[in-house]
Amino acid sequence: MRIAHALLTVVAVLTAGSPTSPDPGMASDIEVVAEGLGLPGVAFRVVSEHEVLENVEYGLDGGGAPIDEGTPFVWGSVSKSVTAAAVYSLVEHRALALNQTVNSILPESDSIVPDDVTIENLIHHTSGLPHDVTELDVWGRTAPALDVVPTLDVAVTDRGTFRYSSLNYLLLQAIVEKVTAEPFADVVARETGVHTAGNVAPGHVPFFTFPRSIDTGIDSAGMGYGYLSGSVEELSRYASRQLTAPASNSPDTVPTGSAAAYGYGWYVETLPDGTEMRWHSGAVPGYFTHVALVPERHLAVVFATNKYGELEADKLASAARSLVLARLGIDEPRTTGLGMYEIALIASSALVVLLAICAARTLRGFGTAPGRWASARALAALGAGGLLYFSLPALAGAPISTLARWAPDIALLFWILLAELALIAVALGARALRQWTTTHV
Repeated sequence: MRIAHALLTVVAVLTAGSPTSPDPGMASDIEVVAEGLGLPGVAFRVVSEHEVLENVEYGLDGGGAPIDEGTPFVWGSVSKSVTAAAVYSLVEHRALALNQTVNSILPESDSIVPDDVTIENLIHHTSGLPHDVTELDVWGRTAPALDVVPTLDVAVTDRGTFRYSSLNYLLLQAIVEKVTAEPFADVVARETGVHTAGNVAPGHVPFFTFPRSIDTGIDSAGMGYGYLSGSVEELSRYASRQLTAPASNSPDTVPTGSAAAYGYGWYVETLPDGTEMRWHSGAVPGYFTHVALVPERHLAVVFATNKYGELEADKLASAARSLVLARLGIDEPRTTGLGMYEIALIASSALVVLLAICAARTLRGFGTAPGRWASARALAALGAGGLLYFSLPALAGAPISTLARWAPDIALLFWILLAELALIAVALGARALRQWTTTHV
């Protein structure tokens, strides 16, 4: 969400089939969400420990094929619970201990985490590591996490307080690779039963409110925090197993500072009726997933779609949560109306139009006298462009190239704004220079 807030700061479903026929009304609410949010494809399942209770598949994948039970999705941060489950299993097998320090197992990390940081700190996001997106989501990176850890350049804060950071799970992946001497995906398959998919069709990002295809890349060093992938069949099987798995039912949690706690890759929340729900959303550019576990109801709910942009995160998360709670008999309307994405799009588009008008007026008057404050206005335009260029990456903590993956339309408008400011600055500067030359030569 840091990217979304930074952008705002700077710019000022349906074929259904299942072993047990789903309620048509339930299927229709998936379709309403998909059509309302412009989701090209959606897969949705409700499962118990033993069977599929509801199954809805809607729309098309990025290659134009109908979504079905075998269509792979990138799981995003839902991958974290899989990683935590794999680590928990290794602890049960005595290959690891939760109170072991990270540096004692992974000396490659001794330059970025203090000596007292433990494996448990990584699992619960209490290591002090920041959520530094410049070190994450490196598409095309094929090196294992174990090779990436020595290259990390981050500053940690004091451990003990919850601070969500995917870097914790990158280090966990590296630890798994180190102690097993095996590829991370192989360990995950053996310890959790999750087999990550090899090929995933392009996802979609919003582009001026329409879905635009994006060839979502894979980061091999990021499988532990976001780049596991698989079909709704694979994800729902995993969710079904987690209803009774020790890691996903562990009382070992930490407060997050909000209504939910956090433990082993899950947010832990007590619903208004007293029911405990464990859940996590996951996203990479082009894909979004949400998994909720309700063990005392013997239900797990899985939602996956092949569209995601950072500025519409709140709406997607709200829609997924509303669908989950509806299955529990709890009415929580999803967020509707203008959201962060629409506000950012409207604001940045308005700025583009306003500056286009200013640029046109400046160019029309190119042959006339520049006016008294032409030089000052040229410097102001140049300064505004410089401020925009440097402040957006600084506030977002990521380069423009990374931001363009999450919000390509806003990034395009950003470049247009820079071009307009540069054009205005050059035109005003040229007029002022011509006037000065005429006066002094």
